[in-house]
Amino acid sequence: MTRAHTIATLLFTTTITQVATAAPPITIEGLFADWTRRPVAQRDPQGDGDLDIVRVKLADEPDWFQFLIESPVDFDLSENNELVLLIDTDDDASTGLQTEGIGAEVRFVLGDREGRFYTNPTSNSQSGTQIWHGDLSLQGAPTVTSNLFEVALSRNAAINGESVFTGDTIAMVLVDGGGERVPDTGALRHVFDLAAPPPPRDVSLDKERPGDVRTISWNVLRDNPWESEESGKFARMIQAIEPDILNLQEIYDHSPNQTRNRFVVWMDGTSNDWHVAGNNDCKTISRYPILHSEPLSGNLVVLVDTTEVLGRPLLIFNAHTPCCSNDDGRQWEIDEMLQFLGRVRAGNHDDIPSDVAVQIAGDLNLVGFAQQLESLVDGDIVNESEFGSDIAPDVDGSPLLDPFPLQTESRLAYTWRNDWSWYWPGRLDVTIISDSVLEPGRQLVLETRRMSAARLAEHGLQAEDSGCSDHLPIICDLREPSGLLGDLDGDGLVNGSDLGILLAAWDTDSDIADLNGDGIVNGQDLGLMLADWSD
Repeated sequence: MTRAHTIATLLFTTTITQVATAAPPITIEGLFADWTRRPVAQRDPQGDGDLDIVRVKLADEPDWFQFLIESPVDFDLSENNELVLLIDTDDDASTGLQTEGIGAEVRFVLGDREGRFYTNPTSNSQSGTQIWHGDLSLQGAPTVTSNLFEVALSRNAAINGESVFTGDTIAMVLVDGGGERVPDTGALRHVFDLAAPPPPRDVSLDKERPGDVRTISWNVLRDNPWESEESGKFARMIQAIEPDILNLQEIYDHSPNQTRNRFVVWMDGTSNDWHVAGNNDCKTISRYPILHSEPLSGNLVVLVDTTEVLGRPLLIFNAHTPCCSNDDGRQWEIDEMLQFLGRVRAGNHDDIPSDVAVQIAGDLNLVGFAQQLESLVDGDIVNESEFGSDIAPDVDGSPLLDPFPLQTESRLAYTWRNDWSWYWPGRLDVTIISDSVLEPGRQLVLETRRMSAARLAEHGLQAEDSGCSDHLPIICDLREPSGLLGDLDGDGLVNGSDLGILLAAWDTDSDIADLNGDGIVNGQDLGLMLADWSD
């Protein structure tokens, strides 16, 4: 069979597969390719309110009700808006809050991050039970400004013993204080469980390949590893992850050596086997030698000798940028990191080679303006009068890669969760890499509260272990590039076995088969595989 014949056959087979496959499951991470094949539930004219919502999509699966909203302008879903979500959870206008022509059991003001739950008929919006995001297990992404947002609410939510979602059909209305209403009249109705449920997400915690370098980034919440009530949880988490490099934040009261000694005990090693560097609250522990380190404001720059395992050293920015509403402070420190990286790429650092591999890891407190994450990936410096022009961050001049890791057994990407906070869970932490010289392996967020009993037992974990901090550990496995992007099984060839892996993962968010990293396995990934096809 000729190469052309083979490719034509593969394309035909894949087209048939795609037609026969349902829309992919929804992943709440702030990427939206998984919504492409979902029907539009409502289009709304532009210009009929201060906050315009021009498109809405609805979806569900057994545990979640999900929706996507689109605006012509960027805004922050979690604050500085008056957008009100009204849901009639039994599709009965005679129950709940009598408003907008429906009987809403749930009224939630997204910009205030609070709402009300109504078990009895009422016309008073201030009656009922006050609720917060945790009562609904509300998930929203992204946590930064955007014109697109995806939201998920738990269909199993209960408030004071009362189930929130009680029927198979719901009615929904969005209203804003500036005059917007979606839909303009009536309500959006959605019937649950019309489509087959998606397959469960169950990704192994183990490395994809034994030789991968496992790095983690983890804000450990104000020296909590030394707290007697939390130390056992940290120990089990570290023993389950088995990291090679640890980038830790919020260790204020313990030195780098004290930090190394604390964690090495949990990794069945001795301090002499591990290397450590630190600045402010940022500490990096590595089983590979640390060749150079220096402070960068409150952040830490570390050069790790990974040449034997990655083909070159690894330059790590272990970062903990300012939190909350301090957008200017966050951008300032990000610009400072980019200036430093630009100096390295230009060959102007005596201790760091210009073609070094790069990882930016840490609690970047990514709330507020989307520009901060865009700067990290693209090298876009905002404060150019202070830090100079934009840089080309990767070795080949391309942007860096943000892998958007998901949790092991849920299609959620949050890295921060505090059920008693004003804010719903969010993706505040990142590990961003130079993918022209590094190949990502397993990319995960370890959230034990959403893991099965079997998977917990397999790794010696307990369900509440990840509650030892308000941030979750991000696992980022790295390897030297094989040179063949489509070689999914690592045998040095791109052939039918790799195609089988890709087709089995079609329309999912498979970490292995999503070759372009857009959150969905589809024809674009097939095209990348065919470009590497072995004759």
